[in-house]
Amino acid sequence: MSSRTKNRCGFTITELLVVIGLIALLIGILLPALGAVINQGKMTKSMNNMRQVATWMTLYSGDNREFILPSQFDYSNASYRGKVRSVYTDGIGEAYQGTWSDILWTVYNVATFPDAFDGAGHDYRYDSPDVALYKAVGNDVDNPFRSAAENTLDYIPPPGGNGIGGQNAGIPKPFGQGAMEAGRPGFFAANNFFNSTSDGGWFTTAQIKIPENSMYLVDSFAGEIIEAAPEPYDRTPSSSTIEVDFRYTGNTCLMLFLDGHVSPQGQWKNIDDLQGDPAVDGSNGRGIRIQNLTSN
Repeated sequence: MSSRTKNRCGFTITELLVVIGLIALLIGILLPALGAVINQGKMTKSMNNMRQVATWMTLYSGDNREFILPSQFDYSNASYRGKVRSVYTDGIGEAYQGTWSDILWTVYNVATFPDAFDGAGHDYRYDSPDVALYKAVGNDVDNPFRSAAENTLDYIPPPGGNGIGGQNAGIPKPFGQGAMEAGRPGFFAANNFFNSTSDGGWFTTAQIKIPENSMYLVDSFAGEIIEAAPEPYDRTPSSSTIEVDFRYTGNTCLMLFLDGHVSPQGQWKNIDDLQGDPAVDGSNGRGIRIQNLTSN
C-alpha cells in the first residue's frame, strides 16, 4: 500500500473542525428546544399540583360546613377545632399557627416523614415540609404545595419586617415554612383575603360572588401567603415590592381560582391590570378578582 493511500485513511484537521462545528451548531439548535421542553414539563407538573390542592380544598369545605380553606390560622386563642402546627418554632413561627399547607398536609396525610426530623423537634404530622427539611435533604421532596419550578429570587422583607418583628431577613412569610432561597422549589402563595387570624376571615363558598374569577393561589418567591393588597402585585413604581414569581417560559406565573381551574398569566404592571374588567369598566384588565371577593 502506498504512503498516499495510507494518508487517506484518516481525517484532516479541516475535516475535523468542520465536524466539530456541525456538532456545536446542532447542540446550539437543540439546547433551547430541550430547555423549552423541560420548562413546559415543570409548568405542567405545577399545574397538576395546583389542581390537587383544589381537590383537597373542595374536600375541606365539604367537611367543614362549606368554609373555604383559610390562608393562615392561629388556633391558640380560637374555639375552632382544627389541626394545628407543632410546638417546634425555630424562633420564627408559633405553636398552633400555620398556613393552608399545614392544614392540608395534616388532614389528608399528603406524605410521611419522621415525627422528629434530625432531632430538631419538627413534627411532620402537622407541619408541611419546611426550611430544615429542604436544607437537610435538598430539593428532592415530593411536595404538592410547591412549584416544580424553582424560586427565581431570594425573599428580602421590606423595611418594617414581614410579620415577625422585622428580623430574619430572607425568611419567607409568615412563619418561615418551606424552601426559601432562589433555586429551591417555588412557593404557591394563598390569597390572604382568607386570613382566619383576623376578624371576619372565615368565608363560605356561598359568599364568593364569582369563584371562577377569584384567585386563591399564585406562584410566589416570598412565602405561603400573599396579601390582597396592591404592593405584592404591582411592578410599578418599584419592582422590589412585587412578590409574584414569573418563573415559567415566557415570564408567566400560574393562578388557581376558587372554581378549581388553573390559568397561566403573563406579566402585568399593577393590580388594576388584573382586576379591571373590560365588560364592566371598559378597562384593559383581566377580570381577575383578588380583593373584595364577596362583593358584586
